Amino acid sequence: MAQVGLVIDRDSWAVLQDEPLYSARFIHREGSEEIALVMRVEELDWVLQAHPPLTCSLTTWCSPQGTWIVVVAYQIHPTFGETKGGIFYFNPRQIEDGEILRRLPQQESLCLIFLSEDCSTHYTVKVVQPPQELASWRHQLATVAQALASERLTGEEDPDFAIALQEFLTTSNQ
Repeated sequence: MAQVGLVIDRDSWAVLQDEPLYSARFIHREGSEEIALVMRVEELDWVLQAHPPLTCSLTTWCSPQGTWIVVVAYQIHPTFGETKGGIFYFNPRQIEDGEILRRLPQQESLCLIFLSEDCSTHYTVKVVQPPQELASWRHQLATVAQALASERLTGEEDPDFAIALQEFLTTSNQ
């Protein structure tokens, strides 16, 4: 884990101040291909002493109708209190989600920005992705990209994705 200097633009900062504690958001780093995961936490010290402070997993799922979902789960491991976590459900057919999914496996380390509860202080670190995990992510996302090669990315609502997500959530809770 290495400290890095990553700047958050004003618009992103304003959005992050309204985010609930421990909810994460991917942001694009201005002028680079890098993305970062940003999260507000109760106490920066509780997170900074943990190694690694955060772990992520990625899995893909395809509905019987052929709609893909990419699931990224994260867990933050504070040194005090319970492990916190969350899940992203990405639609690889959407422009914004597709861009995150294109960039994510290109990074050998994930940039994490932890903000204090009042957003007055932040700490930025990079956590190296384990090589086998990164290789698995690349393979899974390449499979999705190949399956969607003929489909165009869109910024519009995707009712097929909403249906597939509901189906995924139903089957994963059984």
